[in-house]
Amino acid sequence: MISYEPLSGNPPDAAAQLRKAVARLPFRRIYLSPEAEDLPAARRALERLPGLPVHSAPSREGIPEEHRSRETLFITRPRGGTVGRCPGSRGHLCCNYLTVDIYLGCSLGCSYCIMKSYLNFEPLVVHADPGPAVERIRGIARDNPDRMIRVGSGETGDSLELDPIFGLTEEFIRGLADLPNVRFEAKTKTVFVDHLLDIPDKGGAVMAFSLNAREVQQAEEGEAASIDERLRAAERAVRAGYMAAFHFDPVIAYPDWREGYGETIGKLGRFPADRVAWISLGTFRYPPALKDRMDRRPYLYDEFVPCRDGKYRYLQRRRGEIYTFMKKEISGTLDVPVYLCMESADIWRRVYGDMPLKMRDMHDIFTIARNADPPADSGASPGRKVVL
Repeated sequence: MISYEPLSGNPPDAAAQLRKAVARLPFRRIYLSPEAEDLPAARRALERLPGLPVHSAPSREGIPEEHRSRETLFITRPRGGTVGRCPGSRGHLCCNYLTVDIYLGCSLGCSYCIMKSYLNFEPLVVHADPGPAVERIRGIARDNPDRMIRVGSGETGDSLELDPIFGLTEEFIRGLADLPNVRFEAKTKTVFVDHLLDIPDKGGAVMAFSLNAREVQQAEEGEAASIDERLRAAERAVRAGYMAAFHFDPVIAYPDWREGYGETIGKLGRFPADRVAWISLGTFRYPPALKDRMDRRPYLYDEFVPCRDGKYRYLQRRRGEIYTFMKKEISGTLDVPVYLCMESADIWRRVYGDMPLKMRDMHDIFTIARNADPPADSGASPGRKVVL
């Protein structure tokens, strides 16, 4: 039972969120691959996006060049492997997260979005058949009855931005609910959770929200929901029976960063610790290709150094200072696991004094699942991300 007063504001309902989700989309046309025409999620989307012309294309490459833009939505089936490991970063510790890519691309418009460096957003692609991925996750869970399987859909797009239209997350939640060792995570910067609240058996599903300092959210996160709006959505999810999670990534060291992040962290005290699965931290980092695609944002003028994975990061001393502050603030608010995303062993030792697999509350998060590499015919290398 949640024992706090809710943030101000009336909770929306699922129908209102569907209208809001549709109203903000930039699409002027839909392309549909022939093999996706009979998929329930594709049919739902066409019903909920009336008035848009629908064309056929066998693949994204088959869409006419003049329509390869953010105004085009392409609905298809996944091809090749359906579940992959998070690609991680060379020379940095990875939490061995598994990923499924159902929404490829995002229209929220965050200035720092790292997907700009490796994903062609245009058009936005939806893999509208979750069945193969659900079955693959079930197989991995059966092969690892003694391990927690963390898998999520938010690596290549926001998990819930289009979900009121397609309803794909519900199929994962229902299809995995009976597996006690699976934590399926939907990660978002939106408020679109209400269409999922009435699912009777939520299993180990986690509604996760990317958070930031209010100043960063207002200046850099485009059309994403405000921090308070996201927290209200998290409250509704927890009341409905979901676990919540929070991700502070990227943490940007703007002039008043301590006050800004401290303010957001303080608001997490509204949540019971036993209903928060984990919190992750990651400082702003970028590959050279991302910098070339960003406007000249103020945070780019800080001091960065190249690291072993080719990305630029704050100096180790600065990152250690940021993580130590964030970890202390969170620990004073909630007693939950707090881990670092794609950080070096030196930083782990500096902040935690040890490596994650040697810490009891980190062990489940960082333990590798057996038999979770992509199948031999998927076209992916073991341990590398499968692009579906």
